Amino acid sequence: MRHNQLSMTSQLKIDTCRANGAKSHGPVTPEGKQISSRNSLSHGLLSRSIVLEGEDPALFDQLLNNLVLEMNPQSEVECHLVETLATTRWRQLRILALEKATLEIELENHHHPSPAKRAAQAFHALSNNSRTLDVLTRYESRFDRQYHRALRVLSPPKESK
Repeated sequence: MRHNQLSMTSQLKIDTCRANGAKSHGPVTPEGKQISSRNSLSHGLLSRSIVLEGEDPALFDQLLNNLVLEMNPQSEVECHLVETLATTRWRQLRILALEKATLEIELENHHHPSPAKRAAQAFHALSNNSRTLDVLTRYESRFDRQYHRALRVLSPPKESK
């Protein structure tokens, strides 16, 4: 997979994440500060195990750092949940890139002058002759569930009085 296919994050999204991360004041408890002091070590290990060749480890590290700043984990368990958010989001983005690449490859096999009809032909061919789109969709749903499950544990709904 080429690097430019998996750049995944637009400059606008990067800027938005940075702005959201800047709102955090970081850890405030001694436990949170201790956990935060180990972030660079754990982030480096995590990015080496999740980022594939051709993907940008710096983008993954930025995603993880932004989530740490926003979620402000205060315990080891909360750090693991934030890492789960980062890894599942990274995998979601990878699935989207794979889906795009799969469709682009199939588009090369069709030559209709209308881009919409050409895309429909490619989609039809993939749907009828391959399980690729089904598998990608299944994985995308799985990662979405994992992401939201971790998010619910980290940010339980506030009880109304």
